[in-house]
Amino acid sequence: MSYNDAFLPLVSTTNARPLPRTLGTALKPYVRLAALLDGPSYTPAQIVERLARISPPVASLTALPDPDALVGDLLRLRLLKPNEAGGTYRRWPYLDGAIENQVLRYAALTLLVPRGDGRHELPALRAPLDGEAHPTAAWPYQEALVAWYEEAGLVRATGDGSWQALPAALSPLPDDNDCARALNTFLSYLMQARAGQAGLPPMTDDALPLLDPSVLEERIAEIQRVLLIDRSTILRIYRALVAGHHVILSGPPGTGKTHLATLLPRVLWRDAEPMMLPAMGTDPRRAPMEPPDAQPVYRDGYVAEVVTATEDWGVRNVIGGITPQVLREDGRSALVYQVRHGCLTKAVLSNYAGYDGSAPPPTFQRTEVLDGDQRCRGRWLVIDEFTRAPIDAAFGSLLTTLGGQRSPLAVPTDDGEVNVPLPRDFRIIGTLNSFDRHFLNQISEAMKRRFTFIDVLPPGPPLADAERGAAASRALMRLEEQGLLELGGDAAAGDLNWEDVLTITRTTHDASDAPSYTLTWDDEDGARTLSTFWRIFRTIRVYRQLGTAQAEAVCSALFSGHLIGMGWEEALDAGLADTLADQLQVLTRDEQRVLLAYLDHASDPVRFAERVRQILGSVPVARQVGHLAQLRRADHQPEGDAIDEVDSAKLTPAQLGRIFALEAPLTVDGRGLFAQRLRAFVGERGL
Repeated sequence: MSYNDAFLPLVSTTNARPLPRTLGTALKPYVRLAALLDGPSYTPAQIVERLARISPPVASLTALPDPDALVGDLLRLRLLKPNEAGGTYRRWPYLDGAIENQVLRYAALTLLVPRGDGRHELPALRAPLDGEAHPTAAWPYQEALVAWYEEAGLVRATGDGSWQALPAALSPLPDDNDCARALNTFLSYLMQARAGQAGLPPMTDDALPLLDPSVLEERIAEIQRVLLIDRSTILRIYRALVAGHHVILSGPPGTGKTHLATLLPRVLWRDAEPMMLPAMGTDPRRAPMEPPDAQPVYRDGYVAEVVTATEDWGVRNVIGGITPQVLREDGRSALVYQVRHGCLTKAVLSNYAGYDGSAPPPTFQRTEVLDGDQRCRGRWLVIDEFTRAPIDAAFGSLLTTLGGQRSPLAVPTDDGEVNVPLPRDFRIIGTLNSFDRHFLNQISEAMKRRFTFIDVLPPGPPLADAERGAAASRALMRLEEQGLLELGGDAAAGDLNWEDVLTITRTTHDASDAPSYTLTWDDEDGARTLSTFWRIFRTIRVYRQLGTAQAEAVCSALFSGHLIGMGWEEALDAGLADTLADQLQVLTRDEQRVLLAYLDHASDPVRFAERVRQILGSVPVARQVGHLAQLRRADHQPEGDAIDEVDSAKLTPAQLGRIFALEAPLTVDGRGLFAQRLRAFVGERGL
């Protein structure tokens, strides 16, 4: 186990299933059963048989437990040792002759809890056994674990809902027997590991740090290996954040805005160098007295709390306020009104030590944030679909707080408002779908000044090849997750093999470069069909900047169609009709007609140019100028042959050939399902 395995989310229920429960909720029954297992070898069934013969019984059970489940609990309590022969167990020899109080303390402190991924954690590593009073929520597994710690003589209740470690909770036992010596050895290693928790520099309320240029370049490349976002876009976001601004990422759907909003702060501000800290072993089949290993520990950047804005948002959703709640007790229900914190308040307060999710802590001391088993510098707020909510109404009272004047956040509590300082490195990142502006709430100029708006667009020409490889790779991995195919190769390294069809190899040439992909086809029809898709997708992007996620969706439809027996051409045509066509309904009719012309004449530049001139010549002058402007923007290499701004009759095959892939015939033409959908849009009225 790495040292970071110790940092896990708390379980919020009092009878959390990860803790042993085969003999009930008390610790003593497990210890007393182990005391009676004095033979050299027991199978799980024999242990249950021994349990059944104990009189008086060690626990009040309505039925005998499952043998394997009981053995699993005894292993996690470090009471059983697997025999070398396999399938049988015995009590750990150093527990022979131990007194009950020693074993209770030993079992409570060495207890392992399964994480759900095959690994275990040691709650004693993060339990606040420091002699101070802590609320129940601050203890791992809350009431379930503190009850066992109390039973073992480690903690006491303070009377106000808090628990306090007794002075000798982690002190060595004075007894001179094998159990005491084993526990004392474990305690010495535990204290080393607990001391290591403070090994990373303490969190302080500092400004968001500038990164070393070489580190920044490496981190940008790392982000680009996950998301094909242009380097200049990432730099603009970084510049805004370090300047103290909150950011809105705007752009078409499918460009990875939300993913970028969560990934960028976590990756950019991750520790550059690890610290080597002691890590306790957490294998329930091994004795707990083994020395800890040194493990590298990084502190990640900022974990994002992602919320999605809705049209009914108000101040209560963002800051908090009095909220009705149903309280159930003893089979009865009652409606009560309590203060609940909103998403911004929760995100801000989680950066301070002692926040329990309901009331601000008495002091505002910065602390790191745990995300699963990973330590992070803090927590930011990401608001998805930012302008779906009436932002000014929900955020109106925060203009000063968000304006950078270090004004506190007024947080409601049961006793009135508390002013909470906004951490200097705290940021809000919003995302905005630029295609749906007609559905959105307007933002006042005063609120706009609190944010920097940055467009996140689809990958440009330098990343075109990388995008094609990434979209195909992700589509294949998604289909494998659904059980439709089995891939060979090393997915973590980006190498995938679809037997007899396609092999994808990912290469990173330099730490500061985005990855490149090589697609090697064993199926020539598949290769031609995928090439056709990207030619059509490039044409669509002249008029509507769809993101990589849409390309991935079509690739998934293409590959899955082939898997179920469709021909490659049929699978692509159906995939385009089913996944992309509806997103083209908002195009103007002349744009839709050009797409249809491309399907018919993609291999004939002269005929295609003639058809485009006819289409543009039939629309009003203002619309013709607008369409020509789009073609000029899509022409990245005019080289002295720029498209005329006002006269469509001057369009040439060479000019259009730089924008549209006018080469071999497409495998999907103007007679398929996709073309039928486009023709239906052209014929609609009142669009």
